[in-house]
Amino acid sequence: MSGLQETFAGRLEFIVLNIDDSATQGTRNQLGITAQAQYLLVDSAGQIVTRWFGVIDEAQIASEIEGLLQS
Repeated sequence: MSGLQETFAGRLEFIVLNIDDSATQGTRNQLGITAQAQYLLVDSAGQIVTRWFGVIDEAQIASEIEGLLQS
């Protein structure tokens, strides 16, 4: 994930919601995050564009992000 953060620095905000941190519970509930290893791409209107579970393919996610940024 850190590679994506470097690639899109200044163009996209990355937010980490630690499932073990009770302070993130409200946001996790709002986004429907119920377990570890979930990743969401959320547009500027707050709508979930894509959701991934488990081990991620950074190339696939980078492609999705590029598509969103170009729209």
